[in-house]
Amino acid sequence: MSTALAIAGVTQLLRDLLNDGLVDNDVACVVNTNVPVHALPPDRMLAEEDNNGPALNVFLYHTEVNGGLANQILPTRNQQGDRVNNTPLPLDLFYIVSAYGSADLHNDVLLGYAMQILHEHPGFTRAEIQTALNPSPAIAAGLPPLLQALADTGLAEQAEAIRIAPHQMPVAEKSALWSALQSQYRPSAIYRVSTVLIQAQYPVRNVLPVLTLGADNDGPAVQPSVMSPFPTLARAILPALQASVRLGDTLDVEGIGLDGANPRFTFSHLSQAINHTVNAQAGGNARAQSVAIPTLSSDWAAGIYSVMFSVDVSGDPVHSNKLSIPFAPVMTLPPNSVVRNDQTVVVTVQVTPHVYPGQQAMMWLGAEGAIAESVPTASNTLVFIFGPLAAGSYPARMRIDGVDSWFILRDRPPVAPGFTSRAPVYDPTQVVVVPS
Repeated sequence: MSTALAIAGVTQLLRDLLNDGLVDNDVACVVNTNVPVHALPPDRMLAEEDNNGPALNVFLYHTEVNGGLANQILPTRNQQGDRVNNTPLPLDLFYIVSAYGSADLHNDVLLGYAMQILHEHPGFTRAEIQTALNPSPAIAAGLPPLLQALADTGLAEQAEAIRIAPHQMPVAEKSALWSALQSQYRPSAIYRVSTVLIQAQYPVRNVLPVLTLGADNDGPAVQPSVMSPFPTLARAILPALQASVRLGDTLDVEGIGLDGANPRFTFSHLSQAINHTVNAQAGGNARAQSVAIPTLSSDWAAGIYSVMFSVDVSGDPVHSNKLSIPFAPVMTLPPNSVVRNDQTVVVTVQVTPHVYPGQQAMMWLGAEGAIAESVPTASNTLVFIFGPLAAGSYPARMRIDGVDSWFILRDRPPVAPGFTSRAPVYDPTQVVVVPS
């Protein structure tokens, strides 16, 4: 975590970044003088402009607690008032970068370079922070005491990276800001730097861990309770260690109360009017059941399904809770055709199950992606138009309604008895060859 010096440290990092960028781009030759980078209030910069020529200024005009991180931190004290945690203060910093110059076009030149530098450098690495704020002893000895103190900011060690992003501000708000600064308007850009985690280093109380539970370490005393009369699904076990299931696969589920007459599963697509009831496989019990997904593709669709388990009790149906199960598309490879035009590569491929109007289908060849041409009716053939891909063999994957096809082999057997399973690899069958 960072110390209270972190805010000043971030300002100094921005100054160093802009100053180095101006030197690297030889801006001094463009404006015919050296261009310093200040961190002064804008009203003070007016005097600097009159006396010293063109300059850039980085001014911290606003700080804001980061809501996302503030909701994740632990309390500082327990019920007895003892400090149990040094709760960090997550801050987002807002800067206005202004250009000052009295000659023609100097303001435009300086602001253009400043915005390009910050655009090309959207954050700081730990090494950059360490070099900028904690230089070598020979260099540090010649710095003012304040800059020497910035070596203790802790910014390089905090968990969150320091990121820089443009902050859009309407013209009316920017005008109000300059009025509040009581300074004449100068060409400027607003940036948000996030996130600085400021944390104190006070001693905290930390109790010892629990080593035993109950007498003789036999755990807590448990009394039986009345179980729910309804079946309950606890989890789904997807095949081959994948994150989804495909048509023709077997889906295993675990839970409680899964026994009864006529066990069955109901699959309901979340975005399409598709509902199917499939009988459970024989051999299930109260804790586990299995269902074989049909291979018929014309009346199923890839995407997310809700799955509900049902049995008959005294002749009446009893239903469980629902689980969300992703159904993955399956591509037929090689594709029907791969055609190269002047500036595009058109891939026509068959997919199982059918794709319905309104479903979003995407395909990637390596890192290059394309969205499928829309289909007026349910179809098992999709057309993708890519940019000017180079000739070669590309790993292929498809995503329909947020569910990816299987393009990684995860359940790989060990190389020999006694070894654990091997690391996942890309499926060598999921490849598309683009001709020259």
